[in-house]
Amino acid sequence: MNTHFALLAIYGDVNIPLEKCCMEFFGLSPKRAAEAANKQALSVPAYRLGSNKSQWFMDASKLAAYIDQKKVQAEQEWRTVRC
Repeated sequence: MNTHFALLAIYGDVNIPLEKCCMEFFGLSPKRAAEAANKQALSVPAYRLGSNKSQWFMDASKLAAYIDQKKVQAEQEWRTVRC
């Protein structure tokens, strides 16, 4: 299954709330993730759809690309160790 479509199936929208995915993909609590998003210090761009008090979101395609990139890096490291 395509990573992008998997994220759409899990989260049900292309705009994924940061608080719902921050621990799983970044190892950050919602509070720390929001602080990092405010500084644009996450590995994936975060954005708000309303005012500065609105919640943070991530685009499913950008998050999928990040996950896919990490999978490729992990496989390359695995091949280096195994071969």
